[in-house]
Amino acid sequence: MSKRRNLAAVAILCGALGVWGWTFYLGVFAGVLGEGWMVFFNAVRLYFERQLSLLYDGVGSTALLNARFAHWLAHPLPLHPWLYPPHALLLLLPFGLLPFGPAGILFLVLSFVAMVAAAWRFARNRAECAIHAASLVLCPAAAFTVCLGQNTFLTCALLLAGFGTIRRRPVLGGALLGIVTYKPQLWLMVPVALIAARQWKALAAACGTVSVMAIISVVLFGFEPWRAWIALMTEPNAVYSQWQVIARLNGQSIYTYASLLGAPAALANLTQALAVIAAAGCVWWSYRRPMSDDLRLAVLLAATILAAPHIIDYDTLLLGIAATLFFVRGYADGFRFGDVTIALLVWASPLINPPTVFRLGFITPLLIALFIGCVMARGHRDSVRAAPNEILKPA
Repeated sequence: MSKRRNLAAVAILCGALGVWGWTFYLGVFAGVLGEGWMVFFNAVRLYFERQLSLLYDGVGSTALLNARFAHWLAHPLPLHPWLYPPHALLLLLPFGLLPFGPAGILFLVLSFVAMVAAAWRFARNRAECAIHAASLVLCPAAAFTVCLGQNTFLTCALLLAGFGTIRRRPVLGGALLGIVTYKPQLWLMVPVALIAARQWKALAAACGTVSVMAIISVVLFGFEPWRAWIALMTEPNAVYSQWQVIARLNGQSIYTYASLLGAPAALANLTQALAVIAAAGCVWWSYRRPMSDDLRLAVLLAATILAAPHIIDYDTLLLGIAATLFFVRGYADGFRFGDVTIALLVWASPLINPPTVFRLGFITPLLIALFIGCVMARGHRDSVRAAPNEILKPA
């Protein structure tokens, strides 16, 4: 009975926070709903309209975007460049054949369904499936993703499916994880986990997938987009500098927090590098030791957010999934009040971010670090109580 009361209390709290999140974000983005999908759709239409030379021309592509969606936008958007590597465009090509609205809805629906199905690989019964589904619907980061028309559902689906598959089908799992390179900042911890777990087939499949996608992109788009992307990412330029002020400093990476606290760029970059090292250490420890796959993945997803040099609220759906994996394990096997509290705060953290708007957001890195510590401690306790082959694995 105590379990049911605890679950009911968490459900009521998450329901209230979820409804508030959806209401808040729908109001905030009322005049620019789908602005993220506009960037994606605009990029893929450049291919079909033979204007790929504008793909990495942030000013020119933004001007075209504002002209293309003038009837939809309440006001022109500021600089909205396409910053993804060229092979990311491959994932969007089929949607460019549809009108803007239906394409965006279809993309969100398909990727959300894929994400839920992938999350269910870590559920052991119908009750846990229901918890995962409800959490993904209510999570504030999911509302943010839908309102902007972002690709976080797809990223989460690939990470969940990839790590949920590599034990039985390492080549397929690695291939799915390789696709995540379309968003490089969220891929940083993947090779760390695969090497630590000695998943050599999966690592080879991931690298092979990236290579094949790169080759296909060169065949379809030519070498120029790759040259332009590398230059945009590595050489000083006005577009990147302007984007950093508009987007990166309004995000919630460790670099952002350090910069907002007054650190010069060199120190902020050093702080971010140290976060990457610390996050990699946590992932390495989790994937090297006997530990259940769901808890390992919870560590990886949370560590990914700490390590990523650029994070926006929609990316923190990874934290929502990590918190849910941890909660489900605790609900099944017993948990401590403090663990649940930390997991709930991490799950709801988009509501106090970005720190440029909500000063309370500055506690987010501490919450994530505490959460990772709780998950690793739980994994260690499980490994002490049970032999490695007795640790529960995903269905």
